[in-house]
Amino acid sequence: MNNKIFKYAGYAITFIAFIFIVKAFMSMKIDVKYIKSPISAIVLGVLLSIGYVAIVYISSYAWKTTLEFINKGKIPFHEILTVYSKSNIGKYVPGNVMQFAGRNILAGKLGFKQLDITFCSIIEIGMLLATDCILSLIFAMKSFKSILKDVFYKIHPSMLYGIVIVVIIIVTVVIWLLITKSTIIKNYKHFFTKGFLVLLCKLFCIYSITLIIPGIFLVLILQLVLGASISLPISLIIISGYTISWVLGFVVPGAPGGIGIRESIMLLMLGPIFTNNLVLLAAILLRITSTVGDILAFLLSPYAFIDKS
Repeated sequence: MNNKIFKYAGYAITFIAFIFIVKAFMSMKIDVKYIKSPISAIVLGVLLSIGYVAIVYISSYAWKTTLEFINKGKIPFHEILTVYSKSNIGKYVPGNVMQFAGRNILAGKLGFKQLDITFCSIIEIGMLLATDCILSLIFAMKSFKSILKDVFYKIHPSMLYGIVIVVIIIVTVVIWLLITKSTIIKNYKHFFTKGFLVLLCKLFCIYSITLIIPGIFLVLILQLVLGASISLPISLIIISGYTISWVLGFVVPGAPGGIGIRESIMLLMLGPIFTNNLVLLAAILLRITSTVGDILAFLLSPYAFIDKS
């Protein structure tokens, strides 16, 4: 009975997500006059979409690495890839929490403990934030402080409130679990070992790849498709701007797949360097390639349409 509930709940989340993906595409208004070569744009878009499939696979591996550490055992990659790629579609459902709910539903169906999956998601969010801050300091150290100030003063208050609420909820849940559930400390005492630090270092390297590569994609779109002149220092700022916008879109609830949030942050950070129209068009093109990549990763995942229960 539980397996059937998990199965149909997973199907429902996926179906709803696809509806909102279609609606998001229909609402996008693309001014093609800035595109220098439509053929080159299409070819590059296809290649970048395939690149996004690889990013989903790499992110799945990071999630597998974390869950194996928490679960204290090896897990077949195809099982994790199926859960991650399916639940990844759930991020396009408004509220931006169905991605994590979908993981718990799908991974629970495979027999993983709900608390293990929750801890895995908390570690993922924390490491993405930490990795983003470190990369931004490395790539744009001189302008990072001023960029953050500009974003802080111009960003919509609801985004900041959303971040604060998410952090408070996570901290509260962790503290409550540690206080009320004495067995948790015993079962998860390996969190306080050298192995956990090794895990964090591995995750930093993996998430650096998943954040830097799409930033490079944005550089390629601006330069090859929209004809912008970009130097190496500007490239680093673009990558830094992308990573900040992506992570904020990832952790802030209320927007499906971070739609609107990421584009707004990119406008705030890159608008002074390029024109707003150019940045917005680049952001939309990147959004299209990333969404197509997410869909392809879902379709290519093992057992995407097969129920193994």
